Formats: sequence, structure tokens, C-alpha cells
Amino acid sequence: MTNPYRKRRGPWIDLTLIGAIGFLGAIIVFLTFLSDDPIFPHSDKTSAKEHTITEEASKFPGIKIVTDRSDNKKMPYTVQYPLTEYEAFNKEITTYIEQSKQYYINMMRLQQETKKLTGHLTITVETFEHDHYYSFVLTNKMILNADERQTTVETFLIDYETGGLIDFRALLNKDLESLKTFAAHIQSEMLKNPAYKEYVLEKELAFATEPKWRLFKHFALKNDSLFIYFNEGEVTKPEAGIPVVEIPLSFINPLLASDFQIAMQSEKTIIPKSDKGSSKKRIALTFDDGPHPEVTKQILALLEKYNAKATFFMLGNRAQYYPGLVRQVRDSGHEIGNHTWTHPVLTKMSITDIEKEYNSTEEAIIHAIGENSTVFRPPYGAINDDVRNAIPCKSVNWTIDTLDWKYRDSEKLFPMVKEALHNNAIVLMHDIHQSTADGLEPVLAYLQKEGYEFLTVSEILPYH
Repeated sequence: MTNPYRKRRGPWIDLTLIGAIGFLGAIIVFLTFLSDDPIFPHSDKTSAKEHTITEEASKFPGIKIVTDRSDNKKMPYTVQYPLTEYEAFNKEITTYIEQSKQYYINMMRLQQETKKLTGHLTITVETFEHDHYYSFVLTNKMILNADERQTTVETFLIDYETGGLIDFRALLNKDLESLKTFAAHIQSEMLKNPAYKEYVLEKELAFATEPKWRLFKHFALKNDSLFIYFNEGEVTKPEAGIPVVEIPLSFINPLLASDFQIAMQSEKTIIPKSDKGSSKKRIALTFDDGPHPEVTKQILALLEKYNAKATFFMLGNRAQYYPGLVRQVRDSGHEIGNHTWTHPVLTKMSITDIEKEYNSTEEAIIHAIGENSTVFRPPYGAINDDVRNAIPCKSVNWTIDTLDWKYRDSEKLFPMVKEALHNNAIVLMHDIHQSTADGLEPVLAYLQKEGYEFLTVSEILPYH
């Protein structure tokens, strides 16, 4: 006789058993898949040779560098990141690392479905020190296949005295007006930078440099400069790489919160010397149209050798490209003058255009050294009352023209100076010609032998 209860319960029991078996099977498959996943490096199927994590001390006190490497053929990666004494920071950095790895893994899973297993994840870290702050710049290069790749940047700024993370708002004292000024400057610097000239995406740059706090989250402090980073392809074509803008802190000092401001050098005071009863010989050497990345450095070395000071009248369109060299000139004890932006004939220009030539150059000089130029020289010596009235500082030409710009002959420089030499002379030369650097030493040696004192233009003007 058939048991009616058994007959009635049979179907749901069978379904339950089938479901349980299916569920257990799914778990087994899922765990098997996870064991191959590089995010779980200690699984049975991932050997110690395939995955390693190492820690080593860095040259920065209290900073360890972790290297996490997986040679899993499906999803290889090499990841580097810093660890500090502060748990809050360590949590932030490891969260970013794990999220980056997980995103890479998820993307590679999709690649596995199409059998395009050519990916790799690389994260590297650079560490910069400024006062009691450390900046960590992580470059994230992700390759998914031969056609798909991306490079992004993540930065962290930590106060090493407290362990606190610093965001961009803190740098500018949470002042929106300061942000507006700063954002406009970043956009201008990107557009002027010759390295990005062919690659800038102007609409994308305008969007990325709007005065919004969230847009300026990738930054670092290094020495006495602030660096702003953009992701690859964000404001330039991808082939330009990671765009970076460097701004001396001295240039944005008024915008910075007091904790980040740097001590500014006070303006030099020129004390006129009395010429009465003196038999001193004086001369002012001047160099126009630079700075030049090679010639100017050679001239600086020669001036140092003969303990000679000089005045460098700089073009703004060159000073903007070599701010470090402008600082080197100033720090070597020489005077910096304004020589306009594009070297035009100012007497043929409107007042507005004259002021633009002067002011744009002044901005580049302030950017480089944190202070104004002290003298001005009009290109070609062309000056009239309109030019004098438009320029807010003393305009100075020369009394000896070496014609180095014309002859470009190192052998002619010394004879030109010797023949026209007189006391309190202002000598015109150019630090953009190799021939000038090559012919300068005989000039310096002769002037030193003859007992001439080398003055800047501002120092010699009282004797004119």
C-alpha cells in the first residue's frame, strides 16, 4: 500500500535537495574562482612565487615603502605605496590601493571573456618634503589590452608633526577669491607652456580649472614650489602624458594660508655713493635678451670667477620658461631688469600695448623670484615720453655698444670694450650668443687688472 504522505512530500523534498546541491556547487565554483583571483594572494592556487609583499625603509624618516607584486598570468600587477606612523593616513592610502586593484581586476575579468589577456597594473610613488610636510604622488598606469590603457594621479599631503591630511582648501585658507586668482593662473600657465602647446585641449582645460575646490585635489609641495597635476588625457591629448604645473610659493605667497607662506626677501636699498674726492673706476656690465639655458650659466660662472656683478635685462617670453635660471641670476647677486615680453619697438606702440609688454614680463619675473625688477631697458634703446610715462621704473640704455649682436665674433668683444672704455660706463652685451660667453673672460680680466669696480646699473646711476 502506498503511503499518501510520502507521495505528497516527494516533489518539494526533491526540489529542496536539488536547490541545495546547486547552491553548494555555486559556492564551490565561486571559491574556486576566487582562489585564482590575485586580490586573494594567499589562496591555495597562488604560489608564494606569484605574489610577494615587501616593506623597506625609505630615506625619509618614518616612511616605509610597500611593494605589492603579483605575477599571476591572468591579472599581474606591481603596486608601490607609503606607510607612516599614523593609522588614519595608512587607512586612506591602503583604501585607495585596494580600490585601484579591485577596479583593475573587475576590468580584467571582462577582458578574460574576450581572451585579451595582455593587461598590467603599475602604481609607483614619489615622495617630496617641504618643511614638516610630506607629499606623496602616486602614478597609476593601467593597461587592459593593446588598445586600452589609462594613467591617473593620486596625491596625499600629510603634516608629519600631527599626521593630519591637508586638502587644497587649507593651502588657500578656504578663501574663494584666492582660488579664483589661482585657478586663472594655472590655466594661463598651461596655455603658455611650450611643452603642452600642441596638446592642450582648451575646452577641457577651461572646465578643469574652474574655481571649484574639488578640481584641485592633485597637488604636492616640493622645496619651495607647489605642483598641480592633471590626469593623462584630462586637459591635454594623451600623448602629452601627465601634465604638471609648477608655481613658486613666493609667487602665490599672498594667496596662501599663513602656515604655508614663506619668508620673502626684502627689497634691496640702493645707497648712492659720493663721487667727490674719489679716483675709483666703475663699470656696469649688462646682458640683454636672456635668460638662455646654456649661455647665461656660462656667463654667471665667469662673473663669479672675477667677483663681478652685472645687470640682466630679461625678456618675459624667455623668463617664463626658465624661472629657476632667473632665480639663479638673482641669487648670484646680480640685478634683474625688465626688457619687455617680445622685444618690440615701443615708440611705435599704443600706451596700452606698452604697459602690456612691461606688465606681462614683470609677472614672469615675480613668478620666478617673488619680487619686481628694479630697472627697465627699452628694446633697441627706443624711448620717448609715452614710454617713460607708461613704465613705472627707471629706464636705462647704455654708453658702450659692443655690437656682439651684430658680429657674433668672440675675438671682437674685448677690442670693442677697450676702445670705448670710460669711467662709469654701462656696457651692452647679450647673454643669448655663445660668442659673447666665449669672449667675455678677456674683458673681465682686463677690467679687473685696470682696477674697475663692477657695479649693477642701479648702483652706477648716481654717478651719471
